[in-house]
Amino acid sequence: MKTLNMKKAAIGLTILSTVAALTACGGNSTDTGSSATSTAAATAAATDKPAEKVTLTFFTNNSDRTAGQGKIEQELIDQYTKEHPNVEIKVETLSPDPQYQDKIKVYNASNNLPDIISSWGNSSFLGPLLSNNSLAEIDRDSLKDAGFIPAALDGFSANGKLYGFPRNSDFFVLYYNKKIFADNGIQVPKTTADLKAAIDKLKANKIVPIAMDGQDPWPSGIWFDTLVQRASGTWDVSHKAMDRSGSFKDPAVVTAATEMQNWIKAGAFGDGFLNNDYGAARNMFGQGKAAMYMMGEWEMGIATDANFPDEVKNNIGAFSFPTIDGGKGTTDDLTAWFGGGYSVSNNSKHKKEAIDFLTWMFRPDGWAKSVWQAGVTFPAQKYDQFQTGKETPVQKDLTTIFNTAKSYSGTVNQDKFTPDTLKTYYDTIQKLESDKINPQDFSNSIDDTADKSSKATAK
Repeated sequence: MKTLNMKKAAIGLTILSTVAALTACGGNSTDTGSSATSTAAATAAATDKPAEKVTLTFFTNNSDRTAGQGKIEQELIDQYTKEHPNVEIKVETLSPDPQYQDKIKVYNASNNLPDIISSWGNSSFLGPLLSNNSLAEIDRDSLKDAGFIPAALDGFSANGKLYGFPRNSDFFVLYYNKKIFADNGIQVPKTTADLKAAIDKLKANKIVPIAMDGQDPWPSGIWFDTLVQRASGTWDVSHKAMDRSGSFKDPAVVTAATEMQNWIKAGAFGDGFLNNDYGAARNMFGQGKAAMYMMGEWEMGIATDANFPDEVKNNIGAFSFPTIDGGKGTTDDLTAWFGGGYSVSNNSKHKKEAIDFLTWMFRPDGWAKSVWQAGVTFPAQKYDQFQTGKETPVQKDLTTIFNTAKSYSGTVNQDKFTPDTLKTYYDTIQKLESDKINPQDFSNSIDDTADKSSKATAK
């Protein structure tokens, strides 16, 4: 994935649609908005023959089909199959992401990928699939009217060819419960000193300060990237360490690693956080048992999740990561990149139909309109034309964070490692978090891992 090149003009005010508005865009319209695909009904009328029955397999990392992105996925699938009665789409889900990606490896090794898969525009995920010639090429010109941010398509490209449809514009933040903050006399932290003071207050009142998915190493990888920037004042330390024009032995890396251990020792994440998976951390915050939640912008839909009490949902806000005392980075420097998307199997018997469906799904008033108006996530397409004037407080906060950012990280470190070296990188991060390695040895270890990754990529 190339360096993020986001245009602030692409971001309007955030919106939360009414259920009726979502239903109108998801179930009643017969206008696909795309000239790329003729409907099955039109085909049948022209030939006086029933359209050929097609079954597509759709493997997704969005296991919850009742909320968030999984719900929007399913609604669009249902709409498409209603408008195209000859097409059946069988959905398989698996989460969390590491388990999903492990199964993709199995499918890839057996040359048996599902027709459509959730994918990520980074070398560690796409590399093995492209090496095995497993992904179908997408005609980039066919998407010229879909409103994709150009850099988002670049992330799913290799050697001038496009291999996926990007889904989201992602960035990392801290969510917070405004009521818990107010009840405990806490202001939004601007510095780590502010944050540590808040942690002490919350611990004294037996409230978990920050809900954290510690079982999976990838959130900690993004946290680490953010702290390196906060220490150094630039994203270049990480970028140069990965392309080997620099090194992870930079003093800012040691500072960031020390800061990570300091947060943990201060009790920022409560006891046993390394055993909390994604769902446990999300539920802890959503049920009001934690004051903050470290996660990406894609969780803004938590404010509309029916599984959580209104007292929590109505009081969710978000803020950018605080500065490090003595560091050079600011709260206006944002860890932001383009997130997941979808790709098509090159071995699919219904490659055209699979691409047709995704092209329809990402027509301007498809995915982008649906997720934005439902308050689910930031799409990788322009969506300001879908404003309704109704927004949740957390959407407002996230839009302000995104629009006022002065720099963006681009692809995070972990997405640049080879699959083998990524595991070593993750293991080293978790050793740091469990205090089994000191910051200096951590710095030396991940630098060696980055060097091995670079050499493996060059072969």
